[in-house]
Amino acid sequence: MALKPILTLIVGVVLGCAEPRVGDMSLAGQLPGQVSEQLPGMLSEMEKQSILKERDPKPHVESALKVAEARIKTAFQFAQESQISAAAQDLDAFLALIVYADTYARKALVSKNKDRNHCLKRIEQAIFKQSRNMESVTRALPLESREAVESQIADVKKIRLRAINDILGGGQVINSSN
Repeated sequence: MALKPILTLIVGVVLGCAEPRVGDMSLAGQLPGQVSEQLPGMLSEMEKQSILKERDPKPHVESALKVAEARIKTAFQFAQESQISAAAQDLDAFLALIVYADTYARKALVSKNKDRNHCLKRIEQAIFKQSRNMESVTRALPLESREAVESQIADVKKIRLRAINDILGGGQVINSSN
């Protein structure tokens, strides 16, 4: 009988101390220097396992991008079917996976420049390839939720520009004055 309040207290403390993951907060809510090394929380267990089974950085990034592209395609389908909530969730998952893939590639492949450039190229291509779908899903969203998504999309577009910059000129081609 006295065990129930103690158990409730312990569970409350454990849940209160848990760190938020990328999926638990918007990308805009992160500080600029803050990066996440965890997979987004909104992924299904099957999606997480398909990414985590790849131990080498290149296949790991590529499997994350495959899951991201599948998510943006379903978001586009949901937007066409006027299922706005599901479309917004899949768009959020796509954006979080792009941020995750970029962060992972930059941290895991610091010393392997050729592999790092390959991963950055794949990330840039994925963002470019899906930019129309991102815009279409964004237009389908209600105005109040569109603003938050647009800031996340702006962050992903910055990732694309930074990837192009790193691939082409080692970070020296594009600067703020261009």
